[in-house]
Amino acid sequence: MLLLFALPRDRADLYRSAFIRNCHILVLRGYELLKAADLSQAEETSITGELVRGVREVLESEDAEPWMQSFEVLDDPPQDVSGKLGRSRPRVDIEFVRLSGRGKRPRFHIEAKRLYRSDSVKEYFGDSGLGCFIVGRYAAQEAAGGMLGYVQTDTALTWLDRLRTGFAERAETLRVAKGTTLAEAEGLQDLAPLQMSRHGREPAALGQIEVFHLLLDFLPPLVPRA
Repeated sequence: MLLLFALPRDRADLYRSAFIRNCHILVLRGYELLKAADLSQAEETSITGELVRGVREVLESEDAEPWMQSFEVLDDPPQDVSGKLGRSRPRVDIEFVRLSGRGKRPRFHIEAKRLYRSDSVKEYFGDSGLGCFIVGRYAAQEAAGGMLGYVQTDTALTWLDRLRTGFAERAETLRVAKGTTLAEAEGLQDLAPLQMSRHGREPAALGQIEVFHLLLDFLPPLVPRA
């Protein structure tokens, strides 16, 4: 069986796109199993733990689809970073791994942030948020990563507008690829209103990275969703 990195570029891109799509399918399936309103005041780690539990339940279900057998999801796994050992290693919130036989296994890293107060946009785009992908702390060996926004106040549309404004204001800091912006992720809109952005990385040898953004509703009961 050919490994992903040995495939011609167009086929490798096709496999990578399918992998990213399936990771988001699993996130959404896991989210559907949660009582989201019960987590309207929860901390990020608590929400992420419940979301991973839901994804794992989907993967281990008797009704799991055949392609799910090759997926593994990890909660808060430490990352191998040069110069970091033991507890000093950075930990990504969620890691998907495709069990693809010998050789390097595709991974999809996701960082999650709560969207609930005035400085949430700053945290989302900061050094412990999207910035982790730009400096290669997460997904250094991958061409894509993901951000989750846990919406606990206002609405997802309101927060998306705030993120778009914050993104534009931080374009230089975020090393946004020339001619791009935070925009709808092509080919994924049938799943959810996903956004995608493209960024340069430091060091430049890492190449650009695509980051997929998904907002999940954790509003309390009776709050309008429109």
